[in-house]
Amino acid sequence: MLKKDKNTNDVNFILENLRKEDLNEIKALWGRNYKQKVFESINNTDYLILIGVNDKTEKIPVAIGGFYEVYKDNPNIACVWLLSTKYIKYNKKEFFSALKKQLEYAETKYFVMYNFIYKENFEAKKWLRKFGFKFDNPKPDGIRVPENFEFFYKLTQ
Repeated sequence: MLKKDKNTNDVNFILENLRKEDLNEIKALWGRNYKQKVFESINNTDYLILIGVNDKTEKIPVAIGGFYEVYKDNPNIACVWLLSTKYIKYNKKEFFSALKKQLEYAETKYFVMYNFIYKENFEAKKWLRKFGFKFDNPKPDGIRVPENFEFFYKLTQ
């Protein structure tokens, strides 16, 4: 189930239970006080939360993500982002189904979807490649890609 409402308890739960790879990525990107900085960044944008189950089949938030329109004068370009918890392993089928639906919707709205990912986030790279994102490293002008991160993108039309 996807939730659209902003809920700080869900965001906090996700940040406290991130997959190791996502945790390492946000630490590398945001540095000291990463949790507060990520929390503030998330709450300044629209997002969806995937509700799944934990190992005891209790309902919990397992992932958060969205599409951020970076350029006001060009709203068909979006930065795509996603953070998932260690509980995603119990919800793979639902996760991939929700991700597929959201990306299909985004493809009708955005010409380009992009972001950068920590080089060690191998699991997420597999997901991105599965959904057609490219890593052939064409870094556009004006986008600063931090050290140890890789640019990825998807052209949809």
